[in-house]
Amino acid sequence: MNPTANLIDFVAYRKRKQAQQRARVMWEMYARNAGLQAWQWVQAAQSTETRHA
Repeated sequence: MNPTANLIDFVAYRKRKQAQQRARVMWEMYARNAGLQAWQWVQAAQSTETRHA
């Protein structure tokens, strides 16, 4: 392989790794926001319930 092929492979590798990292961050944000929303729904449901001793 010539040196430019190695350089191109490295650039493609770096782009792929950056895309994977961005996808992980986006999925983590999505999961965190979904969890927060579910927690808020639970809190809202509990606050509207009447409590009996």
